[in-house]
Amino acid sequence: MYSSAARTNLTSDRANVHRQIIGEGQFRLAYAGTYIGGNRNQQECVCKIFKDHYSALETEFYATDFQVAAKAIQFAEDWNRWCDNGKEILITHGSLHNMGGKKYLVEPLIRYFRKYTSNNGWIADEDDVGWGVLAMEAFSHFTYHRSGGQMIVCDLQGRYRFDRFTGKKSRFELTDVAICSRKRSYGITELGEKGIESFFYHHSCNQFCHSNGERWSRPRTTNRWFEANSGTSMLRLTATNLLDTRNRARFTATLQPIYMNDDDDSSEDSW
Repeated sequence: MYSSAARTNLTSDRANVHRQIIGEGQFRLAYAGTYIGGNRNQQECVCKIFKDHYSALETEFYATDFQVAAKAIQFAEDWNRWCDNGKEILITHGSLHNMGGKKYLVEPLIRYFRKYTSNNGWIADEDDVGWGVLAMEAFSHFTYHRSGGQMIVCDLQGRYRFDRFTGKKSRFELTDVAICSRKRSYGITELGEKGIESFFYHHSCNQFCHSNGERWSRPRTTNRWFEANSGTSMLRLTATNLLDTRNRARFTATLQPIYMNDDDDSSEDSW
C-alpha cells in the first residue's frame, strides 16, 4: 500500500516552538510546535531538544540519528510489502532546525503515544498497550532475520493509527527508533550484540512472527545483559568494548557495568 515507509516534514522547513512540554525522556524534552509554510503549514509538530545536562551527547546522537531512521525505513518498506492490510509501519524521519540559538529535531506530531519496546530488552505488557506490541516485537524479530542476524530495529514507540472509515489506511506510526548491531555502527542509542541478545531473551514468538511464510532466524544465545526498563538507554561510543558479548559486563538501570565471574553461564539469568 505504501510506496515509502517514511513520515517526514515534507516541504515544511520552518516551525514555531511553543512553551508547552508534551513529552519528556531521560535525555530530551519534547515541545509542542506548529509548522510554518510548506504542505504541512499550520499542522502540529513536535520539537525535541536535549536537556542542558546531556547536551554533550547531542553531537554523537545526531551524527547517526538520520542513518538509523533511514535504515529502519528500509526494513519497514520490506515488511509493508507482505504484511496484512492495516499492519503497515511508517517511521518518522524528521529534520534539524536551529531556533533561538538551540538545535531542535522537528517531526510530525504523534498523538496517543505508546511505548512498545526499548533498546535494552524491555517489552511492554500486552494488557497495558494492546495487541500492537506483538506486531512490534515481530517487526524487531523480522529485522534480525532480514539482516542475516547482524542487527535489530528496536526501541519502538508511537501509535497505531486506525482508519475508522475503511481501515485501508490503518498503520503504525513510529518515532525515535534505535538499532542494535554486531558492529555497533548506529550511535549512542545502539547497544551492540548485548542489545540483540537482550531483546531475544525477553521475546517469545507470536502470531505475527514467521507470517511471511519464512522461518525467521534467532540468535543461538540470549542473555539479560541489561536491567530492562522502558527508557531509552544511551552509551557513549567509548563504551563500545563493553557491548561485545565476549566482555562479561552486565549493566545496572543507570548503565553502570557489573562484571560477572568467569564461571557464570552466559545463557542463564544470574542477576
